[in-house]
Amino acid sequence: MPVPMEEVLSDYFITLTGRGVCLRDDDEGSVFIDAFLDGVSEGQMEAVRTYLAGLIAQRNLPPETTPEITDVPEENWMSVFRSQHQPVRVSERLVVRPAWCDPVSGKDLVVDPGMAFGTGSHETTRMCLELLDQVFGGRVFDRMFDLGTGSGILAIAGARLGAGEVLAVDTDPIAVDVARENIRTNGFNGVVRVKEGSIERADGHYDLITANLSGSLLVRLAGEIAKLLTPGGFLIASGIMTEERPSVLAAFSRAALTSVRVVEEKSWVAGLLSHQLHDG
Repeated sequence: MPVPMEEVLSDYFITLTGRGVCLRDDDEGSVFIDAFLDGVSEGQMEAVRTYLAGLIAQRNLPPETTPEITDVPEENWMSVFRSQHQPVRVSERLVVRPAWCDPVSGKDLVVDPGMAFGTGSHETTRMCLELLDQVFGGRVFDRMFDLGTGSGILAIAGARLGAGEVLAVDTDPIAVDVARENIRTNGFNGVVRVKEGSIERADGHYDLITANLSGSLLVRLAGEIAKLLTPGGFLIASGIMTEERPSVLAAFSRAALTSVRVVEEKSWVAGLLSHQLHDG
């Protein structure tokens, strides 16, 4: 399912259960969301079925999407949740880990999973982090804009790699709170600001923009994103499914952004693009 639907369903089950959720996928590209309940009533299951049926009817989910119940001993819930989230080494400079894991390096990014998308384990986030690490090689970025920040992981990574100042935005108030907490945890309050909203919260121009959204949203916002980039600036975009790659890259090309590098992992695509410089 597209990244936004993972976020929508995760938020739904977090609200339903009052606990964090686990996201996982298989080699065939299917995505699973594990949510933990103190017993499951028929009323709750009917509510879940009705909710999923509505999303299927709107073509936001594939028709085969179904809920399944598995008994998990209560004393194992937290250990199961934690066992599914381990440190992720992106590069020599970037390691992402939950707070409960032992440090891997002296400068780990500490991001707790559960309440907002972005832990480094999902392909889209990991590819964005890899491209961030690449683009910072030998470059200095004064202003970075993280559109759809989720957990704040890309904004935090940008600050860790040396961005002068970072503005991170998200339309989800829960994500805004989570991002702020993660930014405090990592010691970047003085570098990263978080605001609730979307692209309209941008203030000025940026030499680096990150946007881990969805293919359709990137197509719709391509022109507005391009206008925020300084000449020679860079965009890292992901949340793009393989079949959306041509339309997304074409939209950015029309907005005068040139592909520098495009990477794929499983059914997901991420791109590093640059604002074209014109003579005169």
